[in-house]
Amino acid sequence: MTSGKNERSTLLVWLNLLGWQVEVGHDGDSLVGVARHFAADGSTYRVGGCAPTREELTFQLFEAAMKIVEARGQRLRRPLLAA
Repeated sequence: MTSGKNERSTLLVWLNLLGWQVEVGHDGDSLVGVARHFAADGSTYRVGGCAPTREELTFQLFEAAMKIVEARGQRLRRPLLAA
């Protein structure tokens, strides 16, 4: 999922737009990555991954970050009060 040969992955762009800071590096033949998010309430969230290709790593980071976003959204929702 890249938007061009030398451009960043679309999923990495989305992570950045959602406020995640992503770092990617090499560890031997594998790529390793960490994505961090600093929430308005002072919470810090971090996800990581390791994969043989940039596309696989990006998907791992995006999927893990979205699980956190979903979990936070469910925690912030309040049940409806009966009238």
